[in-house]
Amino acid sequence: MRFIFILLAIYFLYRIFFGFILPLILRYFFQKAAQNMNGQFGQYQQQSPPLRRQGEVRIEEPGNAAPHKKHFSSGDVEDVDYVEVK
Repeated sequence: MRFIFILLAIYFLYRIFFGFILPLILRYFFQKAAQNMNGQFGQYQQQSPPLRRQGEVRIEEPGNAAPHKKHFSSGDVEDVDYVEVK
């Protein structure tokens, strides 16, 4: 009889925890995570550059920190021979 009572008590505690308490805890953590993401998104929107009108074009030159492109002349290019593989 005592064994059955212990099993029933464990079963009801399991149902209460996973049915009521765990969903409340998870809802709290998901709401906090959503608030953090919304806050970060709001900060990103404040830092974004202003929108341009339709058709407006802007060309930005890279600063001195960007590596320089190597310029090749037509004599620097090697010819590659392709062989058909059967």
